[in-house]
Formats: sequence, structure tokens, C-alpha cells
Amino acid sequence: MVQRAEYDQWVQDWIRKEKEGGRKCFDVKKSGNSYYVYYQTTRYNAETKKREKVSGYLGKLVEGVGLVEPDTYSEDDEKISTARYGLGIDTGGSFTDAVIIDLDDNTVVAKRKSPTTHHDLSIGLYNSVDAVFASCDIKPSDISLVGISTTLATNSVLEGHGGEVGLILIGWKPDEDVTFGEKHRVTVRGGFTSTGRAIAAMSKEEVTRAIKEVSQGVDAIAVSGLFSVANSTQEEKVKELARKMTGLPVIAGHELSAALGIDLRAETAVLNGRLIPIVSKFFDDVERTFRGKGITAPIMVYKGDGSVMGLEEARIHPIETILSGPAASSMGGMILSGYEDCVMVDIGGTSTDIAVMEGGFPQIQYEGASVGRWRTRVKAVDMYTVALGGDSRISVLEGQRFQLGPDRVVPLCVFSETHPDLPERVRHSEISEYYETLPAADVSQLTSKERRIFDAIDGKGALNKMEIIDMVDGLWVIDDELASMVRKEVLVMSALTPTDVMVFKKMFALGVPAGADAGVQALGARMGMTKKQVATAVFEEIKTRVCEVVMTKMLDDELNHWYGEESKVMLRRLASIKRGSPMDIVPKMNLPVVGIGAPARFMMEDLDERLNAKVVFPENNDVGNAVGAVSSKIAESLSATIAPTPDYRFMANIPFMGAAYYSHLDTAVAATRRWLESYLTKKVTEMGATNIRTSSKIKTYMATEGGVGDWEEESIARTVNFVEVVSRAVGDPPELV
Repeated sequence: MVQRAEYDQWVQDWIRKEKEGGRKCFDVKKSGNSYYVYYQTTRYNAETKKREKVSGYLGKLVEGVGLVEPDTYSEDDEKISTARYGLGIDTGGSFTDAVIIDLDDNTVVAKRKSPTTHHDLSIGLYNSVDAVFASCDIKPSDISLVGISTTLATNSVLEGHGGEVGLILIGWKPDEDVTFGEKHRVTVRGGFTSTGRAIAAMSKEEVTRAIKEVSQGVDAIAVSGLFSVANSTQEEKVKELARKMTGLPVIAGHELSAALGIDLRAETAVLNGRLIPIVSKFFDDVERTFRGKGITAPIMVYKGDGSVMGLEEARIHPIETILSGPAASSMGGMILSGYEDCVMVDIGGTSTDIAVMEGGFPQIQYEGASVGRWRTRVKAVDMYTVALGGDSRISVLEGQRFQLGPDRVVPLCVFSETHPDLPERVRHSEISEYYETLPAADVSQLTSKERRIFDAIDGKGALNKMEIIDMVDGLWVIDDELASMVRKEVLVMSALTPTDVMVFKKMFALGVPAGADAGVQALGARMGMTKKQVATAVFEEIKTRVCEVVMTKMLDDELNHWYGEESKVMLRRLASIKRGSPMDIVPKMNLPVVGIGAPARFMMEDLDERLNAKVVFPENNDVGNAVGAVSSKIAESLSATIAPTPDYRFMANIPFMGAAYYSHLDTAVAATRRWLESYLTKKVTEMGATNIRTSSKIKTYMATEGGVGDWEEESIARTVNFVEVVSRAVGDPPELV
């Protein structure tokens, strides 16, 4: 795929001028050294009552001349097709993005942002949706597909919110002091061996008593059986009976993971149950609002592994939406850039997320995502995340070193919009960190010391730390309390951020520039530098830090236990742009780096030179997450292992069917692949997928290094430790026709 960035400069200039003139319904395609222009527009067909797409050839671009139209033209040359539009929504840490895209070529038709409303995500979501429809002539009824990426599940886990869950364990009993977050827990007889053979039969009477006991005062029931990944029949029977008896949502461990590890499956099932009442309400609100707006298209929800699922499944399995934001950014960046194999760097207001794309999908962390104190068996994108974004707090450590993050604050330029006196106060005091109480804050969670601070400053406007100390008698050290109150969302904090530095350097316009200027001046006074000097120094640190983060992800993938105090020095040297010493140490990236997110183009402006890499910033990269949310596929993946046995056979351990034995390794591999691909095809079909494709990767682990050969030769077959078969089924999501 030819990237627009690879076009000759005169062509890029022509495209820009056409867009500035309002002529946006065209596309330029490169073939060899020539450029051809095509138009595209839409119109409403009163007969079919649908919007249709009309496209055709406009002519050839000639340098110094411009567009040369063909000698003959006829309306018969026009191509007419039904227009297909998708609505993508991403709720990020700072903004909620909404985009409308053309589903045929994934081009962005319209995009809008609204501030994310953390106390109720649906408010920011609705504001963005209203704004994006108001910005174009696409109507809600024209939408064929809706995709949503939400932080709700992740935030709920991190903040400890959720409902109550009853847990039924089949065939195993953990220590009394072990808890998985459940309210009630009962163990019943049953369970299977690793080969899927029953250890003991279940008693319906015992299971009935267990269901009655664990269902008291809970929002959901979780079921986890011994080796249910080899045989799920007992979990399914308990689930069905519990649903009939209680009417509550019931989650079985094998539905969420096919991996071994009963304790983690139990913990995953309980966590999923805790999320159901929170996420279900959100999705109910989303569906009700969208239907009320006239959007009748299927609503798909983004999963943490880079695929999507239907709204009904999301209500029952909300845990699979954990880390969906980073996953959506990976897919959106791939779609916008056209690179199926690349390193994706998403820089938002709160964090920088890095993932490696392989064959059009992000690499997956099969062992399970960890969020806060919770360990799960939920597949998620293998993402490296650091608290470094446009809204990261800039502070100074001992030794006059800059620190970026980890706290996310309100940039001074934004805070000054509602506090017009702030720039002058910052200049006068040379203090750039201010706090203000939030209206309707929940003060019940505050400690006594924090409550004293809150009561003293509530309603007094924006105050710096010294002003707060003056208002609170007897308290002189309050740093920990202020930080805690910001985390508990009773205080908002404003400070100097990379966004302010970029506004000061006139990279883009946002808020009140005087606020950014005052913050840079205050930092310069502390460092003994001019404003220009300190802004240059801070921005150099920002770009160096981004480079270090990208290299850390790549080194983590290649090396074990490489990070230490000494390697940090080497990493800083590699990330530096200062070269010319007797021995330069320079990294070399073999994959293109794709930058997405509003600050990416600026915070990565010289990353190509630092990494010796091709760095691409695709058009509309600022809404890459929302594009990914509506452009991905329904996908499921599963793995199985094949290992030699003492009697020279090969045992395939397939999660949903147990063990199977084969005389030859190649036969075992082929059969395992067929079983997995058939099972996954059926699963994604039940989820509404169409145009399904399957693929498998075979990974062979040898007992002798470099062992290869004909698997039918006994001497070679004996050197196989095990073979892993990883299969995937991918299909298009359902659309409104």
C-alpha cells in the first residue's frame, strides 16, 4: 500500500490546497510515477430510501499543470453502490472521541471530541455522538455498524467498584484463607482429570443447596470446576440450573479462558461477575440512547485482544473489555497507516501505549491481563504502558532533573480558561501547581486530616500548596494528603504539562496561551533559565523519554532480565540524539513506527532519527482509537499442545475435548489444527461473524537446540519437547443491511 507521505511534495501540496478550498470528495492514487484523481460523493436515493455512493475517474495530475481531465466523460462510467458508514467511539482518559467512517475504505468522514466525564462515561459519549452528527450530513439512520471502546471495566477494577458474587467450586477446595473476591463460596463434589475423565459424579441435591446458599444477596454467580477446560459438562449443568433457580447472570470459568490454572479461572469468573451490574447499566444506557437517536445498527464492543463482540455478550462477559482502549488504538493505527507489521505508539493525555502489530493483529498476551491487584485469564494485547502523556505533570527532582508523570493533571493553559487570574498569579508567585475542590465531591472517603483540608478550602477557588497551609491551622506537611485527595477525585490539580510546553512553543493552539507561558516562566525561574531555554530542555527530555519507552518495549520482547541501573545508562545513550563521539551507539528498528494520538506528532517529532527508523503519522491519527473501535473484526483464538509419550506416540491436549493420541507428529498437528479451527469457526459464527477466515501457527520446541527434520524419523521425533498450535478465526461483524 502506497502511503500518502510517500507522494511527491507537489502532489501533497495540491491535495492540501484542494482540501483547504473545501473540495474533499476525491482521492489520489499513485501508479508508478503517475498520479490519478478519483472523485467520490454520496446522495440520497428516494426510491431505495438509502444513501448511495457515486464514484468515478476525474483525471491525471501533471506537475506544473494540475488536473488534466479525460477527453471524454459519461455518467455511464460512474460506479454506484450503497453507502456503508460506521460510528466509532472511544472513551479515553482525557477525551471521548467519536468518528464516522466509510466502511468500504475506512476513510474518516467526520470526527469530534468531548471531555471524558469520569463520574458518568455516558455523558461524554453522548456529547461526542451529537457533535459528530452535527458536523456532517450523515444521519443516524445511515449508520450500518457501531463500535465502542470503553475504559469502564478497567477503571471499575482499579477503583474497586463492583457488585457481589457467589462462587460455586466443583471438585476442589482452596485453603480457608484464600479468597477470590466472592461474597459466598461453596464447594460441591465433581471435577475432572487433565484428560477429561470424571473424578466424581455431581449430586443435583448438593448443587441445589449450594445454589440457594451462594445466591443470597448477590448480583451474579460464578462457577469454577477442576479441569473444566478439558471437560466443561459439569460447569454447564451447574450454570443452567443456577440460571433457572435464581434468574441471576451465571458465569462459568471455561467460558472466559481455555487455559489451565483453576485458581486464576475462578478469580477471573468472580471478577467478571462483579463487573456485570456496572457495565450492564452502561450498555443499557448506550443502547437506549442510540436507538432513541434513530441508530438501528448492531452495536459491537471492543475486547482487550483487538477483536469485537456483540452487546449481549459484552453484558455477560464484561471482563473481556478490560484494556480495550489500548487494543483499539493498535487496530486503528494499523488501519489508518496501512502497515500490518509495525510498532504502534499511542500517546494520549494520560499514557503512552506501545504494541507490536503482526499480520494485521496486535500480539496477544495469552497468559492473561493483570489489572491492579487482580490476576486474570483474559487474553489481551501485549501492551507496554507508561504514565507519560500530554497531560502528565512536569516536576523537578533533586539534582535539577525533570520528571514526567506519573500524575495526570489539568494543563495550565486549559485551567486558565475558567481561572483568568491564574497566569498572573503563577508569574507573581513562581508556583505553577494549584488545587481546587470539585463540586458534589464524595467526602465520605476522606481521612480526618483530609477532611480538615477540604473543609478549609472548599469554595475558595484555585489555591497553591502554601495558600492551603495558611488556611489549615496546625498542618505543615500536606503533600500526601493533597495527592490522596486528587486520587479520590475530591480535588482537581493543575500544573505544567507537556501540553503547556507544546502550546508555549506554538506547536498547536489550546486554551489560554498565557497560562502555559506563565508555567514555563515559573519553571525557568526555579532552574535559572530563560523561558526558551527551559522549554527546549523539557521538550528534549519528553522526546528522549518517549524513545526510551519504545526501546524498553522492544528489549523486553527480546531479552529477559535486561533492565537495571547500568542498562538505564545505556538506554539513555541509545535514546540520545547527540552523536559524533568516537563510538556512536545507535539503535536500528526493522519495523516502521506508527504514531497515533493528538500529541504524538510533536512528542515523536525526531523519533525517526533517534531510533534510525521509519516513523509515520497517518492522517486522522488523533482519533485512531475510535477508528479501531469500529473497524476491527470478530475474532477468537485458542491454543493446544502436542507432546511425545513414553510409548512413542503423541498426545494432543485440546482444551475443549481433552487428550487425543496419534502415531505420528504430523498427523497430530494436522488433526489438532482442524479441531481448533472448526471449534473457533463455530464460535465466531454464533457471535454473528460473516466472511470467516481461519489460520494457525505451529511452534515447535526442541529438546536439542536447532533440531529439525522429518518428524516420521524416530530419532528426530524423540527430540521434540512439545508443539504448540495457535489457531485464530476472524470474521466481519454483522451490519445493518
